[in-house]
Parts: sequence; structure tokens; C-alpha cells
Amino acid sequence: MILARRTRALAVCLVCLVGMGLASCAGPTQRSAGENPARGTTSPAASAAPPGADAEPVATLDELAARGAVDAPLMKETLRADPAAPKTAEIRAERDLCVRAAFAASASVRAWFADASGDARGDAATGVSGLVPPRGPACAKKGEVLRLMVDAPANATMSRAVVWTSP
Repeated sequence: MILARRTRALAVCLVCLVGMGLASCAGPTQRSAGENPARGTTSPAASAAPPGADAEPVATLDELAARGAVDAPLMKETLRADPAAPKTAEIRAERDLCVRAAFAASASVRAWFADASGDARGDAATGVSGLVPPRGPACAKKGEVLRLMVDAPANATMSRAVVWTSP
């Protein structure tokens, strides 16, 4: 009886410790510029600033490519699309393959892969940077052509992308 109580108490303590450990690993939440953490509001100075006034510079192609080891493991870099290139990047499948891309832009854009008929392959990603598709690679069969499509507003003066393929 005493052993059962001690075992139960030990189990409760262990569950609490694991819970606290997981909560501490979550890290702080991200806040927008000018947000007051005490009140959860944005300061008037931050709301009066023009959009993009304190925006970070757009990631370089080398910075995007460096994310490949984490964001596209076991995939090889296939294509770099820079501001001088057209708004779409084309990948021709010489064999069955899967593709994934990292993008960065000066304003929020919508990016996705589309096949020759215009059908989306995988989910679209929206924001100033991210991965396409966001939840894992999109695949194509031998002979198909996939295009990285970027729907950008006029104020998105710069957008870059790095595409990885496998196998």
C-alpha cells in the first residue's frame, strides 16, 4: 500500500517535471515591433510607422541556399531565382522527382508550384519568406514541368528563391 502511494506520487512528480521541461523548451513567443508585452497592445508610434519602414533586408540567395540542410535534407540545390529573373522558375523532371523551395521577398507574396496545366502541386505559402510547399516536397513524374509561381504585389520590388530537388 505504501509502495503504491510512493509509486503514484513519483509518477505525478515525473509528469509535472516533463511538462515543465516541455513548456520551457517552447521558448518565447514572437512579438511584432512596438508591441507592449505587459498589455499585449501595439504602441501608437509603431502603428504610425509606414509599412516596411523597419523591415529586415531580403535574404540573399546564399542565405536561402544555406537553409537547405535543414529545410530540404537529402535534396540537392537545382535552381536559384533572383530579381533579374522572370517571376517564375521552371524545373523540368528528367526523372521522377520531388521539389521544395525557400523564398524571400521585400513584401508579402504568395508562392506555389504549378504544373503545365496550371494546377497547384502542394500547398501555397504566403509571407515575406518561407518554404514552398510549407509541409513537405511536391512531386513530379518524368517529363513533367513544374513552375515556381510567385504572386507579388507591385511594392514587392525584390523576391528570391532557391529550389531543391530529390533524388
